[in-house]
Amino acid sequence: MNPIRRALLSVSDKTGLLELAENLAAQNVELIASGGTAKALTEAGLKVTAVETLSGKGEAFNGRMKTISFEIASSLLFRRQDENDVRQAAELGIEPIDLVVVNLYPFHATLQKRAGFEECIENIDIGGPTLLRAGAKNFHSVTVLCEPSQYSEFLKEFNGNNGSTTWEFRQKCAAAVYTMTAFYDMAIAGFLTQKSGAALRYGENPHQKAVVLKDPFADGLAHAKSLQGKEMSYNNYLDADFALKTLQDVHSWQGEKALPAAVVVKHNTPCGMAVAETPLRALEKAWKGDEKSSFGGIIALNVPVTEDIAAFFAEKFVEVILAPSFTEGAREKLKKNCRVMEVSLKPNPSMQVRSIEGGLLLQDADGFDLSQMKTVTKKQVSPDQQRLAAFAMLAVKNLKSNAIALCRQDGPEFELLTMGSGQTNRIDCIEKLITSRLADKGITDLTGVVLASDAFFPFADSVQVSAKLGVQTIIQPGGSVKDPEVIAEADRLGVSMIFTGRRHFLH
Repeated sequence: MNPIRRALLSVSDKTGLLELAENLAAQNVELIASGGTAKALTEAGLKVTAVETLSGKGEAFNGRMKTISFEIASSLLFRRQDENDVRQAAELGIEPIDLVVVNLYPFHATLQKRAGFEECIENIDIGGPTLLRAGAKNFHSVTVLCEPSQYSEFLKEFNGNNGSTTWEFRQKCAAAVYTMTAFYDMAIAGFLTQKSGAALRYGENPHQKAVVLKDPFADGLAHAKSLQGKEMSYNNYLDADFALKTLQDVHSWQGEKALPAAVVVKHNTPCGMAVAETPLRALEKAWKGDEKSSFGGIIALNVPVTEDIAAFFAEKFVEVILAPSFTEGAREKLKKNCRVMEVSLKPNPSMQVRSIEGGLLLQDADGFDLSQMKTVTKKQVSPDQQRLAAFAMLAVKNLKSNAIALCRQDGPEFELLTMGSGQTNRIDCIEKLITSRLADKGITDLTGVVLASDAFFPFADSVQVSAKLGVQTIIQPGGSVKDPEVIAEADRLGVSMIFTGRRHFLH
């Protein structure tokens, strides 16, 4: 570990600055600073090297240019472990900067106080993110601190490692930099998008502002081509994205010779899903999954929309139709207010992002894998039933947990018969929701139907209720401490059961 010899400090928030700088100076670290930071350090009696001493130029444009320069960026970026970089730095007269302490102009605070447009623009930091990102990229050698809350841990590292920091600490600090600049840039992008007139009409409710930001590194619904209909709303995007992801799951599961498939989504929940030999049959079966909920829903199809398919919607109201393509005749037949979007059937395996108060949650996409699927009961499952069980698991994967799906098969065709989702306990999900919906449909015979659960059965009571309804085959992840009891109860009741080894919670 090389000791820190030179530090660049440029902060708008002076919290903890003097204590940090005094500790650095006590270890003979050269302090390089500009503007208000240099003034605060000098007034505290600390020796400071002005930024312009390195760059050869002072501040310009009323402070817009201060720390950005070839000399300073090079001091951060050149690789200390690379002989060619070291030689070239020496030739250029570049000395390394080992520590960067920068926090950004308060753009978020400026927005929160509802400042004018020009004041917001002036509070977009340029030099700060440049210095932080340069140092963070070279974290093998450079330590970057982007907020005062890091100072205490840094000083423990610095004082406990003979004026150095560990590789693990530097990497953690680099991650903090890229997280901070990501949120910083997102706020700026949202502000400018809204001001440019490209914002959505409103968010989930009319009093909420909203924008859609398109990821330039990914495909997906945000980039989909809108052919006609009203402007997409915030809620339309949420539901349409869910419909598209569910359709992509179904399409991919079928393989190269995929049959027509249709998905109906209402309020972020698939209420109908089917695979059939013709597009119309798939659409009809999916629609009947829950006819009441299908009204005003989002429809996704894996086949081109033709005039015949468009005619299906003549007496129906839907918000959005997603498909790979639409014929001119179909577009003429569809209601003009219906939003029509061309989408790709190829899944986009990007990170999933959810917002929480004060931050974001990121996770890998939930992949569908049945390679560990096995029958765990004495009663075996036929190959046809295994195929139906896979479809049922695919259906329940895209329902809100706790989730249950009942699916049936007719030759090569599959359909989501009914489902229960978003319940706080699994028994209610099975007994109340499914029982009432089956009764509404007049369905009493569940011969050949498969019940899928998104997570394990914690107790045998779920099997008892399912068997009472007439279910003879169940597919679930397994993994409960009471799996032996659950399997024993299934054996006693003559129910076959498959474990997949993979849970599919969706909150």
